[in-house]
Amino acid sequence: MNTKNLVSETASNVQIIKASPKAYQKAAQAIRDGKVIVMPTLTIYVLVCDAFNASALKRLREIRHSPADKPITIVMDKSKIPEYAVIDERQQQIIDIFSPSPVSMYVQKKAQTPLDAATASSDAIVVYFQGSPIRDLYECCDRILAISSSNTKALLAAKSIEESIAYFGENVDLYIDGGPAKGDNASPHIDIRTKPVESRREANHFPFEKIRAILTEHGLE
Repeated sequence: MNTKNLVSETASNVQIIKASPKAYQKAAQAIRDGKVIVMPTLTIYVLVCDAFNASALKRLREIRHSPADKPITIVMDKSKIPEYAVIDERQQQIIDIFSPSPVSMYVQKKAQTPLDAATASSDAIVVYFQGSPIRDLYECCDRILAISSSNTKALLAAKSIEESIAYFGENVDLYIDGGPAKGDNASPHIDIRTKPVESRREANHFPFEKIRAILTEHGLE
């Protein structure tokens, strides 16, 4: 898609900052204030907000034109997962392997949690934690985040700040520019509640065959 003209028309009306430690501090304050931001991951750009803020989650869904019952991926350190999910020993081993990593995991949500606004009607929490700008923001923000790929329905995920702005313009409160994305896919999703583990979403930068090989190497499935 050609985004140059769109960006030139809207850039003066949006707040863009270059990725840096100071930028993540600024973004963390925006998250705490209930804002919705766009930032890079290891591959694509994503929308981010506070996972406990129902108003921010509603805005994120509206920005993406996502239905109210669509679950949103949760960014949290693996030490926090048992607070919100029912985890057995095998699942904990898998979490230890893939957190941090480019892999998102389905875990069994507890009957009622403060994450219900993010997970909607799903009985699972999709947890994600990688060594990337997302982790930098998480550590600055000191709270659990909700993220979703930076695109609207039926369109490709944004691979640059320009594409993100073309999609969302002034609807996003802050854009963090980390340069061109290093990939073109969102994270792969696996369901670790099942045995063997099942693929819920493929990604060419981290194929399911690789995930299975890692699990086999650790005597898991």
